[in-house]
Amino acid sequence: MRTSAPAAVAVLAGLASIAPRPAVAASWGSSTRAVADQPAAPVPAAVDAEVTLIHASNNVDAGIDPRIGKLPNIGSYKSYQLLSQSNMTIKKAPTTTTLPNGRILQISLKDTKDKQYIIDTSINQPGGTAFLPLLEVRASVGVPVFIAGQSYQGGMLIIAIKILPK
Repeated sequence: MRTSAPAAVAVLAGLASIAPRPAVAASWGSSTRAVADQPAAPVPAAVDAEVTLIHASNNVDAGIDPRIGKLPNIGSYKSYQLLSQSNMTIKKAPTTTTLPNGRILQISLKDTKDKQYIIDTSINQPGGTAFLPLLEVRASVGVPVFIAGQSYQGGMLIIAIKILPK
């Protein structure tokens, strides 16, 4: 699969659906009283994450670089090579990193719900228009979220974001 037009695909692995829970009714004696859910935990100021950049291509039938680990089915490429892997702190204020194709990946921590971190991501071209203006992803600790679709050297760039345990 080759992408000639800008496209983005997010693959969310191992995520449960999030839905608000209804209030619970509790009974004491002869009266019934509604008991609201526990207040939401405050959003942490920051969370540590591992950001992995992968190049998917058909150049060489090299398979999956063993340093990458398991990948979900993202296209039908023959080769998946690790480009870089680094730790970063994701905060409410955007954190940025430059991708190998010259675009800027921006990541910020938006919220937490049901043990998942809600992360806003965007990919911009310096001096140009936004390629991926905003993509909200939900990530659980230790389970990578994959964002794919950026063209790179005759293939595709895959970004994996994994929240690290505290």
